[in-house]
Amino acid sequence: MERREIFLFFFFAGGVTNKNVTFIIMKKTVAHFLCAGTFLCSGLYAQNSSTAKQDSSKSLADSIKTVTITATRTEKDVMDVGRSVTVISGDQLHQPGCNTLADLLSRQAGIFIDGTGQNPGNIQTLFLRGADDGHTVIMLDGVPISDPSNDHNELDLSELSLANVDRIEIVRGSHSTLYGSSAIGGVINIITNNNYTPGLHGNISETGGEFGSNTQSWEENGFLNYTFKNGIYAEGGYHRFDDKGLSAAVDTLKNPLPYQKNPQNNLDKGDVFSRVGFKNPDWNIYLEYRNTNQKFGLPIGAFEPANNYNGQLARDFYNAFIRYNITPQLHIQYTGSYSPMERKYIQDTSVADAYNDKEYEYLYYASKTTTNDVQLEYDYKTSQFILGGGSYSEEMNSNTDYFFTGYPASTTNLDSLKPHQTIYDAFAQADLNGATLAPSLKAFSLLLGARFSSNSTFGNNVSYEINPYFKINANSLLYLSYSTGFNAPSLYQLYGPDDMPGDAISLANSTLTPETSNSIEIGIKHRISTVYLTLSYFSTIVNNYIDYVYLWNKNKPVDSLSYSDFLGDTYLNVGQETTQGIELNVASQLDKTLFVTANMSILSSSLTYSDINTTHTQGNYIQIFNGGNFLTPGSGSVKYTGLLRRPGAMANINLTYTPVPKVHLSASVRYVGQRTDAQYNGALGPYGADEPTTLADYTLLDASASYDITKQFSVTLRGANLFNTTYYEILGYTTMGRSIYLNLRYAF
Repeated sequence: MERREIFLFFFFAGGVTNKNVTFIIMKKTVAHFLCAGTFLCSGLYAQNSSTAKQDSSKSLADSIKTVTITATRTEKDVMDVGRSVTVISGDQLHQPGCNTLADLLSRQAGIFIDGTGQNPGNIQTLFLRGADDGHTVIMLDGVPISDPSNDHNELDLSELSLANVDRIEIVRGSHSTLYGSSAIGGVINIITNNNYTPGLHGNISETGGEFGSNTQSWEENGFLNYTFKNGIYAEGGYHRFDDKGLSAAVDTLKNPLPYQKNPQNNLDKGDVFSRVGFKNPDWNIYLEYRNTNQKFGLPIGAFEPANNYNGQLARDFYNAFIRYNITPQLHIQYTGSYSPMERKYIQDTSVADAYNDKEYEYLYYASKTTTNDVQLEYDYKTSQFILGGGSYSEEMNSNTDYFFTGYPASTTNLDSLKPHQTIYDAFAQADLNGATLAPSLKAFSLLLGARFSSNSTFGNNVSYEINPYFKINANSLLYLSYSTGFNAPSLYQLYGPDDMPGDAISLANSTLTPETSNSIEIGIKHRISTVYLTLSYFSTIVNNYIDYVYLWNKNKPVDSLSYSDFLGDTYLNVGQETTQGIELNVASQLDKTLFVTANMSILSSSLTYSDINTTHTQGNYIQIFNGGNFLTPGSGSVKYTGLLRRPGAMANINLTYTPVPKVHLSASVRYVGQRTDAQYNGALGPYGADEPTTLADYTLLDASASYDITKQFSVTLRGANLFNTTYYEILGYTTMGRSIYLNLRYAF
């Protein structure tokens, strides 16, 4: 490995833009999904700003008595919340063991992320409890962050680093009453640090490693904060990652020609961030700026060779936050944000291939999101009340240029359409405890919530939640939740450019209607000084489900269709998606030196195609892309079970051992069960379709060791996939083999 200089750039406030950043992009098939992970991830590579390691003698009771603000929008102990909640605290983030945000989240119950084990920077799409990739709200400091120019409005997690992350809160299940559109699967809130004692604080770290033959990766982090005694503070930081990666697409060609050989896919990613603020017992005010910029090489697609194909992603993120405690019982809060971003992909074959063909493709996507949110909180005796409202607006644009030998050049853009939509919301929540009425009723609680949404495109919607929960005793909670959800079609689905110019029916479908959901969950939590256990059952039904389909000429029998009868591809409301499952989490402090966590998730899922609105299709045949079945008049409904990339079972176990205060050892095992993926088959219908295939299960073993040389300086050695297991998260895409990383960190 070549020597690397440790990069550190500290700044306090202002607009700094870094131009060197990246990830590797690949096509996604419809869906991925669920599973498990440990409630405690033993850790990241020193990107938190705290100055000391976790006290290894800290008891399990201290570790799990964590407070969540995301579940109810007020501070509450997780044992007093009638929902499935995980809080990954700063102490847990400090333990050695995880490289990336996706790696960390993949170990949490109910979460499966495609791209976690692939090349660093590959598209990392999160699926919570089997919900689609656009059905989970991901927030940064309480602000939803997404990409409206994507087909499902989903965020690519590779955008986000763990720099200066203080805690991560995961709330499972439908939460549209508090967080609006898309919160069908749940909410993940990534909260950065703004709680420092007066003085100077900082850290710097360097990580180097390799994850396969002829690969290497380098990561640098720096952070600096100064807090004055009067509560004013300023801080800034920098994160950089670059690598020489694996060939992202699996090489399936025998004796490939030179132009068909897959090169290694490289990544160059950088983030800068700054914040100025003021905090005292009555006020919490800050202004925050972040910039992400990524450059990447990528393959054309699974089973296909890369050929001068590169891309870039850039995002700016501005956030303003004000919270004022009017009285000890009455609080008001405002959050506002603005985030523009753009993605570019360029394929330029300047030298003709073996068939004397030349190809040029330029794809440009841009989007902007703006949020404004105000809430008023009132604590009355043992109950809490919230009243709030706000707006969320998004817009997108797209430009494409394409040329291929023998065909006329084509150019498309959405300049005239200016796709956008705005949602105005008002919400209310009452978290009622029986002790407000009588001390004898303190074990009983009832949470009621409702949200009214007015969408500029689709009109009005009301979501609600009913959540009774019962404290069996001081350490046990039984809860039941019924909630409804709402998800508006993405701007790409409504207005996106045709990927096949000249189609008779457009890819965009302005007749789409929002998806709605009904979710039920029942669970139990139990906590004593040495054991923490949660067990839950959930079921979610999504109506008006939106899927991608092919359209064919209705005037010919299906078995007589030819390529000339293809009318286009599009998005349709196709029917109903159902997911249900069981989750189990257990954590135990066996003694002062040994801590064990484990979890298991079991999921079943299905998608039923029926009652399809044919206005956009003009009554033509509908072919389901995933599976190839035709929906013709009188054919009835079609049902698929075991939906794409949703493991039926997953499990994790993690052991952390601290033989002496300065040494921290950990080992983790992750199991992912069989799941269905899809491979294109040209024999399915006249134009082909994705044919279901089964991906094998796999088990991965990781281990790490950390040593505190001094109170400020530590070294960590980590090994991942120690058995060098060959496995696939997505059919046709490479995953990392045996990996080793060395991290050095200094904090003050």
